[in-house]
Amino acid sequence: MKPAPGDLWVAATLVTDKALRLGLSRLWLLSAELEVKAEIPTGAFGMVSGLAVQPGSGVLWAFDPTARRVTRIGPDGAMLPDMALAPGRGLGSGLFMANGDLLCGEHLSGDFPPFQGDGRLYRFDAQGRFIRKYGPQVNGGMSGFLGLTHITLMKDGRTLAYVSETGSTVYRYDIAEARQLAPLYVRTDPPGMVFGIAGLPDDDVLVMCGAEMRRIAPEGVVRRTYKLPEGRGWSFVRVTKDGRKAWCGDFFAATLARIDLASGEAEIQRRFDLPFGLTCVAEAA
Repeated sequence: MKPAPGDLWVAATLVTDKALRLGLSRLWLLSAELEVKAEIPTGAFGMVSGLAVQPGSGVLWAFDPTARRVTRIGPDGAMLPDMALAPGRGLGSGLFMANGDLLCGEHLSGDFPPFQGDGRLYRFDAQGRFIRKYGPQVNGGMSGFLGLTHITLMKDGRTLAYVSETGSTVYRYDIAEARQLAPLYVRTDPPGMVFGIAGLPDDDVLVMCGAEMRRIAPEGVVRRTYKLPEGRGWSFVRVTKDGRKAWCGDFFAATLARIDLASGEAEIQRRFDLPFGLTCVAEAA
């Protein structure tokens, strides 16, 4: 099914292994009213953790770090051939730069299967050809095996903000000079964990903190705290194209909500019939 304006792509894994929270990877196409319009299995066992829509082409790229797969869906809703961007590496997040290049974060940084990885940052051109690899700092998160799980690019087009999910730090890395910068933000209040992040047009960064979302100024101070709908697993966020709202997701409750960033109110929300498994969202068109 071809996406329509206002539609959303959402990763909604059909979890069968509840211990590892993995299962049959699938994508949902949702209407603006959050009704499921189409369901597309990727054909892999794992969990899609990142989505990126390629500017110009409208192609959706879906990153499954456990399956080590990058699935693509065309603007007509049809499956395209997978991309072998970094064979064997668990790429789990991606974003397109202004020049068309693709930045991908290696989701995993562990030593044992299925969580093996080095937590590196990869750069490709618009056709998926390798350009270079970077070595930003990661902390493994609470589990010890998480690398670059969520990434966003600052307004200067060269500073990457990123996290190792369930760690406490929002890191920064200068892509142009391939060097680590001082952290943007460190959460010190219990439980001290940060999750998904998303950049705003004014260079503030939204940071998911489980039960709330914090808006961090470029100087690293908390400019505003948003109380999210009931739940403790609010872990991913995607800013709308106009920069005025944010789609937020609760992994544990399988809930998706759109937050007005001026009022702080949830304009629309829906809890899906899943044990858990919503992991990321992207505007389809």
